[in-house]
Amino acid sequence: MPASRIIESPPSALCGCVFNYRKPYAFSNCKYEKRQLPKSFVSGQELKNYALHISSDIGVVGIVFRPTALFKILGLPMFGLTNERIAFTELFDPNEIERKIEDASSHQEKINLVQHFIYDRLASGLHGTSEIEYAANFIYESRGQCRIPDLIGNAYMSRRKFERKFMEEVGISPKAYARIRRFGYTCLLMAGNREADMMSVLHECGYYDQSHFIKDFKYFSGRTPGSYLKTNEELANYVDNMAIIAAKIQFPQT
Repeated sequence: MPASRIIESPPSALCGCVFNYRKPYAFSNCKYEKRQLPKSFVSGQELKNYALHISSDIGVVGIVFRPTALFKILGLPMFGLTNERIAFTELFDPNEIERKIEDASSHQEKINLVQHFIYDRLASGLHGTSEIEYAANFIYESRGQCRIPDLIGNAYMSRRKFERKFMEEVGISPKAYARIRRFGYTCLLMAGNREADMMSVLHECGYYDQSHFIKDFKYFSGRTPGSYLKTNEELANYVDNMAIIAAKIQFPQT
């Protein structure tokens, strides 16, 4: 991998917990410029595109959380984690998991350690409300193409209470979350395809017209869709050994 590679990614509409067992690296987003990442960290919602600054091979293992899952485990307002990478030790009791992951001899062993860590956290109690969990998951599954007033009506809450609870459990407003999810899916359709059909992407992602599509792209990435296709460096292109593990954890309803 070339030195000082900058790899950009769109906001995913998901949070995560990452354990780095090789060389450190930095990130930039709409809040920070080339900030050194903790060895292990928890990441909140991103509001715009962010970039990784990588100067050597990296090795990470982690878990990506559904919209409200991190709140269920932590019980802390998620808006405090928006645009942040918080050191793992600031949110969880110190333990030996970081050292164990670093010493593990295989990818599967590292994954098992992370899974066991999450299961232990689930056993200590859950936070959150089923109405907000349902609404956030619906926005995610519909790729941001849904009516927020309908979700509020189904939750049997006032708009003010719904938005306040959504901010607390997801980290951003429901409208912003839907917009971010749609843009993230848009970038997914374009990833690795320099010849992507813009009009097909536009319609599949539910944009009203081309100007709306371009406006969102400029807002989140600072570039037009055409420029993004030509210049974006995607993380997947630099991963030598990628394993995608799909694990469903059933959260009890609250």
